[in-house]
Amino acid sequence: MHNKPDNKFPNHLYLFSFLAGASLVLAFAPIGLYPIAWLSPAILFYSLLQANDKKQHFYLTWAYGIGMFGTGVSWVFYSMHFYAHASAPVAATFTTVFVVIIALIIGLFGLLAYLFRHHHKISRLLLFYPLLWVLVEWFRGWFLTGFPWLYLGNSQIDNILANIAPITGVLGVSLLSTLLAGAIASIFILKQANQLLWVDTPNSNPIKVQSKYRYLHQFIAIAIILSIFFSSWGAGQIIWTEPKGKPITVSLIQGNIPQEEKWLPENKLPTLALYKKLTQENWKSDLIIWPETAIPDLFSRNMKDFIVPLQKEAEANQTDLLLGAFYQNKQGKIENSVLALSEGGREIYSKRHLVPFSEYIPLLGYLRWLNQWMQMPSDNLTAGTGVTTLKLSNNIAQLSICYEDAYAGENLKGLPQANMLINVSNDGWFTGSIEPYQHMEIARMRAIEAGRYLLRATNVGVSGIVNTKGQLIATAPPYSTQVITHQIQPFAGSTPFMRWGNWGIIAIISLLLLLGYFFTSTGKPE
Repeated sequence: MHNKPDNKFPNHLYLFSFLAGASLVLAFAPIGLYPIAWLSPAILFYSLLQANDKKQHFYLTWAYGIGMFGTGVSWVFYSMHFYAHASAPVAATFTTVFVVIIALIIGLFGLLAYLFRHHHKISRLLLFYPLLWVLVEWFRGWFLTGFPWLYLGNSQIDNILANIAPITGVLGVSLLSTLLAGAIASIFILKQANQLLWVDTPNSNPIKVQSKYRYLHQFIAIAIILSIFFSSWGAGQIIWTEPKGKPITVSLIQGNIPQEEKWLPENKLPTLALYKKLTQENWKSDLIIWPETAIPDLFSRNMKDFIVPLQKEAEANQTDLLLGAFYQNKQGKIENSVLALSEGGREIYSKRHLVPFSEYIPLLGYLRWLNQWMQMPSDNLTAGTGVTTLKLSNNIAQLSICYEDAYAGENLKGLPQANMLINVSNDGWFTGSIEPYQHMEIARMRAIEAGRYLLRATNVGVSGIVNTKGQLIATAPPYSTQVITHQIQPFAGSTPFMRWGNWGIIAIISLLLLLGYFFTSTGKPE
């Protein structure tokens, strides 16, 4: 006897999958409807149960990825059209190509899910699909330099699930989100009260057999949901780091220089005058931070007439300064850098993780012909080397510039020695889009993982000060010239995530997937 199979696949699920992926953007900033990060994947997981072959698995998840990135990273169009001066059709074309390609990684999730087609539906929903999703998120975070945007865990920054981040990092929060998604989907897997079986004999009639444990997996799903929230609450009661030394007063300057005006030669002196004025008005602070490339030039061209006099003023007022500009290294290469000015002298940190197709373009010399459609850079920037920390106001700060704060593992390099995090950025390239809000959401997760305050100064916003719980305790309206001044507390100590980084959770996920693949298969499609 066997269950009579039905291999017909409903094609409308491709559309549902695409729409579910497109809705995921609602879970992230600035909208922040974080339950969407459970419901959207739940629709995808449920749809995958209907897939029969490899193509269906792949195309379902690829459609989801196209919807997910098509809405979630729509800001790529803003950068290309408004600031790289590409026409709307050209910017739309390049953005579409980018979305379709990056969505292939979500298609990889579908191919991996296909390997588990012989496992029970409920085990796929409650275990394998969540584990595979997080494994693919991790892969996306480093493959071809990585694109760790729209991690499900980041959408939970204002939810109790984020309490697990000091232990597992953002990937652990993503895992809890996908476990919730699988549990929600499994609730809707209903067994018939009577199961129909067929006998392999001519003219046989189906036999009705009463289903046992009809609602068992619903009870398991509800138990998983409750345990996730209770364990997340418990994790939030643990204090991993402790204050170190006296609080300091910091000022973050948000210059709000429009991106289309930032690099015009005639605007350089007014820009320097503005930052100097806002700095001089805040000499009472212990530390003043300027955004990424606040000085729209090389440090060396402004050292004698601007930086040295400003440093003398800072020393007289016992204030440390952190300035952003370009640095020309000994080999003549240009780096995106920050310069720390303190009583002890000057220190440089240069951005180590450059943004592909923005700060550097592979095979740039062969792509000059694209200048006829968009503004191409004259040369690539060079990645920095050396330490990732700077000494500021008698404390050690872990530095990151712009996009670097999206990489959880890289922000651990100066820890636990560093007792605060500093990120400087310029999201002016994406003025008017959702990117600046998404970027701050990502940055806030770094503060939770490290158990440190995060100071984030940007050109147009979102700038702000984030405490050890990821809460934005001081900020300023985007697209306004503001100085954010607040007292912060340096911290010391280690979180578990600081010790093992992403490798801890990835090792556990890999082990569970291997054991599950070989020991829980039913041997036939469910």
